[in-house]
Amino acid sequence: QELSDEFDVLYNNITSNQAPGLDQYEKSVFLTKAQDEVVKAYFNPRLNKPQEGFDGNEVRQIDFSMIMRTKSYTDFTLATFDNKSNTKKVTLDKDIMMFINEFADVDRDMPDGSIESVRLTVVPLDYREYSRLQSKPFKRPQNYQAWRLLDNSGSSNTAEIIIGPADILKKYSIRYVKRPRAIILSKLDGVTIDGVDTPQECELDPILHHEILQRAVELAKAAYVGDLQSQIALGSASQTNIGAVSQAR
Repeated sequence: QELSDEFDVLYNNITSNQAPGLDQYEKSVFLTKAQDEVVKAYFNPRLNKPQEGFDGNEVRQIDFSMIMRTKSYTDFTLATFDNKSNTKKVTLDKDIMMFINEFADVDRDMPDGSIESVRLTVVPLDYREYSRLQSKPFKRPQNYQAWRLLDNSGSSNTAEIIIGPADILKKYSIRYVKRPRAIILSKLDGVTIDGVDTPQECELDPILHHEILQRAVELAKAAYVGDLQSQIALGSASQTNIGAVSQAR
């Protein structure tokens, strides 16, 4: 209710009481879109005014601490694209928005015949880099690295973990930022946001709530005005630190 009331105050001020009022569903849509923009822009230095990414500011890490998660996977299947015998495929959680850290624990055959447990740093690959590496004589990562190749083409999010020929994958662990749930101000009648129609509060740290609110009002104003100039100003004249989102897209 507090978000809804503050939205009305800011919206009426920014539009000089000329725009028609918005219902709870419309305000929820703008708040959810603003929340997504704030999260995405603050992880990409090119999309915000301070030009700082997630690791560029300790405050930024605190801002998103409430949607940070860790997860370990031990259930693997044979990879379908990279067909090396010990490359494995893992099904990931659907709410992963951005990876922060990744590790792979493997059992490694040592020259003396023993087996040693080793932790590898996982390096994400894009498809072009993967093709380049596969053209090399040695098509495997270095001793203390593993490669990760995403595949979201099916109904589930999967990744292929590529390790060295002397390694057997035992566990894949990640620290990630989850996609925040939709902000829904009240029970929705006949419509949903992200498949949900019941009230949901913002998951992000309260210090970001006013910035999300300000951005949502700016989005609502731009949608009401509807011309190109207002869309451009949505980034350059924003009262938030997002700044360059509209121009960068």
